[in-house]
Amino acid sequence: MEKSEIIRVIIEQIESDLAKATDAAIDSAESATHEEARSEGKYDTRGLETSYLASGQARHALELRESLDAIRNFSPPAFEGSSPIALGALVSTLSSNGCETFFLAPGLGGIELESEQGTITVITSKSPLGNEFIGKKTGDRVQAGGGKTILKIE
Repeated sequence: MEKSEIIRVIIEQIESDLAKATDAAIDSAESATHEEARSEGKYDTRGLETSYLASGQARHALELRESLDAIRNFSPPAFEGSSPIALGALVSTLSSNGCETFFLAPGLGGIELESEQGTITVITSKSPLGNEFIGKKTGDRVQAGGGKTILKIE
C-alpha cells in the first residue's frame, strides 16, 4: 500500500470519527442545558454530570480536528534503507509473534489498515512504540510491551 493511500484512508477515518464526535458533543451540550437537566435538589447532579460529558466530548472533537489538520498538511519524506526512522516511515518488524508493519503518522494513531501485505497499524511518535522507533535504522532492535517483546526492524 502506498503512503498516499495510507494517508487518504487515515483522513477518511478521522473525518468519520470527527463527525460522530461533533454530533455527540452537540447532543451532550443540548442535554446539559435542557430543562430536565436542572437540579431538583442539592444531591441531584445530572446537569453537572452532563456538562462534564459535553466538555469531554468537545475536547475529543477538538483533538480529532487537530489530528485531521496535521495529517492533511503532512507529506511523508522519502526514505532510503539506511535512513533513520521518522514521521512518515513505514516500519516492518519481526519478533517471536511474527511480522508486523507500522506507519508513523502525525496526530492520531490506533487505526489499523488492511493491505495486500497484511495489517498496517498507524502509530504516532508520542506512543511508547513510536517513540522507540524514532531514530532507529534497519537491523536495530526495540523493546515493546514494557520490554517483554523485542522487535527487529526489517
